[in-house]
Amino acid sequence: MTSLFQKLFARHHLSTTITWLRTLSLTPVYHGKPPPEVFRGSNWQPADTIKTDDSTVPFGVPDDWDKYNRIVYPPAAPGEEPRAGYVNHCRTYIRGNIKKYWFLAQMVRGMSVDEAVKQLSFHKLPIAIKMRDTLIEAQEMAVKEHNIEYKSNLWVSQSYIKQALIVKGLRRRPKYSFTAIHYRYFHYMIRLEEGPAPGKEGLYGPQLPELNDRLNKRLEYLNNRKLLGTIA
Repeated sequence: MTSLFQKLFARHHLSTTITWLRTLSLTPVYHGKPPPEVFRGSNWQPADTIKTDDSTVPFGVPDDWDKYNRIVYPPAAPGEEPRAGYVNHCRTYIRGNIKKYWFLAQMVRGMSVDEAVKQLSFHKLPIAIKMRDTLIEAQEMAVKEHNIEYKSNLWVSQSYIKQALIVKGLRRRPKYSFTAIHYRYFHYMIRLEEGPAPGKEGLYGPQLPELNDRLNKRLEYLNNRKLLGTIA
């Protein structure tokens, strides 16, 4: 059977013929790529969902951040608190230093999406515009793809950056010397959730809640102290 197949179709036409035969089949062909998964119930986080820093694949979406958008949760039981809608989005390989733009990502955490867009629009750093566009893209994805009713009823629950590629180059110097140049890139990853914004205190909790108690104890200690060698 194999020899007959080779006689009918020449070797240089073999790959074209196989491709043509595949087009006649009703099963979809993904050209070597696995079909997209839909995670349900208990298998919502498979073993390959989170990539570690030792991953051999340098390109692609970090941590498979887009897979969280395809999680299908079981229906809520009667009396159970409804689960808030969310959307994950990221922008990969932005040119810049992670230490310089880390505080921008932390600044918008806990804000409503409209307030975060407003704050990033007036920031002086140029990368803030790309971060603002990423938030706007996630806002549009939430309405079009994830059935969020009001695009303004979203807040930034996750916002962080992650180190990407570091490309090394050379800069020529006088007297036959060279200096290494590092072109640094990072990923900006966000998660928007449905509902009112909790703010910084609602997200992180009140800062130093025992501050008043510590202040009162300190004042009480200063008032009760005794100075030796005096008439007091």
